[in-house]
Amino acid sequence: MTDTVQIQDLDPQFKDEVAAEPGCQHLLRCFACGVCTATCPVSELTPDFSPSRIIRQILYGQRAALLGSAALWHCARCARCSFQCPQDVRFLDIIQGLRSLALRDGYISPPRVAQLEQGERLVQELRRRLIGELLSGPEDQEVKAALARLASEAEK
Repeated sequence: MTDTVQIQDLDPQFKDEVAAEPGCQHLLRCFACGVCTATCPVSELTPDFSPSRIIRQILYGQRAALLGSAALWHCARCARCSFQCPQDVRFLDIIQGLRSLALRDGYISPPRVAQLEQGERLVQELRRRLIGELLSGPEDQEVKAALARLASEAEK
């Protein structure tokens, strides 16, 4: 987050609005330890994605910047962040609450949400098939080749 923040762009009530979403009532427990980001597999692959940064953006009131951000949709919903959080902040629930707010406030359209959800289901199905392929095939098989083969089969 290297962008300059303008005070007029901040919404001091945003944290209360997010905390009022179902499952998000634990938001204010966060004390910025960073365990959520340290355990996040998406953060490992996508350095611009950071659960702790998203929490800070909520607390700072960066409503428009956050609700319009692709970061909300990068979360793989694996729940590692929620399981590891020493304060039981439940980041997974917070992501869901933010996604609901983004949809409700028009930052993303219902068809786009449906498209993203369909993509997530396809990725999970491909993951399941890849694991099956790797477990049933020879130990020296190329992972990328197996993935490419499964992806080409999925296109048919």
